[in-house]
Amino acid sequence: MCCNSFLSVELPLIILIAFLSVSLPSTMHARQSVYTFKGSGPRYWIAYEYCWTNNMAINEERWQKNIDWVAKNFKAYGYDMVCNDGWIEGAQTINTDGYITKYNDLWVNGFDYWSNYLSERGMKMGVYYNPLWLTRTALAKNVCVEGTGYKANDIVGTTPFNVDLNWVDTDKPGAKAWIQGYVNYFINLGARYLRIDFLENYEKNYGTRRYEKALKWIVEAAGDRIFLSLVMPNCYNKAETELKYGDMIRIDDDCFHGGWDFLSNRRRGQRNSGWPQFGNAFDGFIYFSGIAGRGQMIMDGDFIRLNKLANDDERIFNISLFTMAGSPICIADQYDTGDSLVRFYQNKEMLALNDQGFAGKPLSDEMADTVNSSRWAGQLPDGSWVVGLFNREDTPQTRGIGLYKELGIDTSAIIEKYDIWLHKTIGGSLTDYTEVLRPHSCRILKISCFAKKYEAEVASMTGGAEKEVSNNGFSAFGYAGNLRLTGSKVLFAVDADVEGNYNLRFRCIVPDASNCSESLFVNNRRCCKLRFPEGKRTGEWLFADRQVSLKKGINYIWLQCEPGETGIEALDYLQVLKD
Repeated sequence: MCCNSFLSVELPLIILIAFLSVSLPSTMHARQSVYTFKGSGPRYWIAYEYCWTNNMAINEERWQKNIDWVAKNFKAYGYDMVCNDGWIEGAQTINTDGYITKYNDLWVNGFDYWSNYLSERGMKMGVYYNPLWLTRTALAKNVCVEGTGYKANDIVGTTPFNVDLNWVDTDKPGAKAWIQGYVNYFINLGARYLRIDFLENYEKNYGTRRYEKALKWIVEAAGDRIFLSLVMPNCYNKAETELKYGDMIRIDDDCFHGGWDFLSNRRRGQRNSGWPQFGNAFDGFIYFSGIAGRGQMIMDGDFIRLNKLANDDERIFNISLFTMAGSPICIADQYDTGDSLVRFYQNKEMLALNDQGFAGKPLSDEMADTVNSSRWAGQLPDGSWVVGLFNREDTPQTRGIGLYKELGIDTSAIIEKYDIWLHKTIGGSLTDYTEVLRPHSCRILKISCFAKKYEAEVASMTGGAEKEVSNNGFSAFGYAGNLRLTGSKVLFAVDADVEGNYNLRFRCIVPDASNCSESLFVNNRRCCKLRFPEGKRTGEWLFADRQVSLKKGINYIWLQCEPGETGIEALDYLQVLKD
């Protein structure tokens, strides 16, 4: 019998502190974590470029040089993590529990050393590894599964990943302890980010049921202690499985050689049924935009190699697109390939969007709608709009936005139109903005307003809620519909200037105003149900007002259809008025 002084512990899912203490219905198909509620991805550096270019593991000397380069140039700008990547087969040095101790056997130092090295420089360690892997060394030694009476040969699957790595079969006793033990091992080493790769391979060989079981176990062990990045997932049914268990999913093919091909052109307009559904980042962001945002899923567009783009327009386009979509800003350029390009990663006004959890939406999620899928918009917690106008084409294109017609902004409420890359206020019309963009270029605008009006179509929608446009008379470019499903939810992040009482005004369509019920939550508290004026016709937009107390700073406000409630038909927007 295998014995260990450390017994395996079944860790409960640690859900978001404070506002996620409410019980959520089973139809809430989204993992609730501190990471998903931030809304946007991390900023970090990864070792991908050297590994891909040379088809080999990065050496330890180059690894250290890149860490020092990141600490010098990017740490002050919020890039606070460094992660290894792929080419992991050479990691066969294991501890007594069978877990790898370093990225590559040729390295002198292990994960513990590099975790401390990063910590001393005010940064965190990310780890690329899949807890479902079992190395050939662990299998040859038939190591004990930590805290159990099982061994490696008891849990190994019939289909290996490759000659150096085997898959664990989640249907075999002891598999859960192995998978959760690996997650805990990395957490205890100081890792705060786990990049779990080749998920499509496991699902293909072992089936969705066993795949989902593995993700569930990983989440149970991880809680909020480590960020879970799901890489190469099939994302069937708009990532139905991954939404429940990940913080972030890859939405397009690997970066590979980078360039405009990866950013916008590779297999443009084409979608596969499974991994990779999309060949380029832009298409992937468009298609999966509906599941992105706070309390949902972070879209991962893969890595950024600015040194492979043709000019500064394309570099600004790359950073802007990833920021507008809420993707991580993950630097793959290195100290000797990207040193002249650091300024593009250092735009503090762009970085502020990422800091505030910004994740925008395209005006259309139809890739064939070239113009509208290239126009993105979203709101910050203070109610300001951020607009991204993109030209993916090889010729000049006209792009614009209607401030009232398409964003629903009362022009008398506009304070400023500001260009985030030019760092200056823009004059001109208060009703719209239009310009001719050069090929492969973009314009990123921030539009500040007096009024705090939050459009539902750019809020977070889960549990079946989705953007719709079929009802007439809505504000901006859509509204949240499909809200009568139990568990359907629309969530807003609202920044209150001061603590106090506020009036929340929701513009809705309801099935029956005299007998409508929909729960209102503010932060962690279920406040009340919405009430509507009686005698109104079905299909008519009307207002429901509720007074609530908000704290100073960010508040999370959501409408949710609870069991037994009728729900509302549609939600157009939320206005927040100081009492």
